[in-house]
Amino acid sequence: MKWVMMVVLLMILQFEAHQQVFNLEMQETDYRRIQEAVQLATLDAVEQVQPTSVSSSEPIFNTAQANTAFDQTLAANLDLNALTLQPKPNTMLSVAPKVLYEQFLDWSDATFPYPYTNNTYGIHLTLNSPSIIMVIQFTMPSYAHNVKPYTFTIPVVQSYQGN
Repeated sequence: MKWVMMVVLLMILQFEAHQQVFNLEMQETDYRRIQEAVQLATLDAVEQVQPTSVSSSEPIFNTAQANTAFDQTLAANLDLNALTLQPKPNTMLSVAPKVLYEQFLDWSDATFPYPYTNNTYGIHLTLNSPSIIMVIQFTMPSYAHNVKPYTFTIPVVQSYQGN
């Protein structure tokens, strides 16, 4: 009887271990997918400049178009509703991402190179061209019953490179 109990306990232990490994692998894959989606969304957003400002070599962002481009690209890559950023049913995320911080720095309010500092989010760098600074918060889902979802932030700085 003790051998049967030992086999049953070892099977439970092995199942739990496999479940934890599966959860970790899925969360790592989801995290990479989120990072890539944020990079693509900010790349699309940073290209939204006023055409007349480009001809004068001092690009100025069209912030409304940039925000729309960001939302649409993020939604397309993470299966979100493009208007509300709410996750669609049966998709990777269960909580909508939140943009915690957003700043557009262009020739209308800065000269380049521009020393940028944000102590709240630990961003310290020199911007050489117009840039978008964003901090987005995500809640990572859990695939294991005994692991709670966790929240993390992704800071991203994307600079305009021109045509």
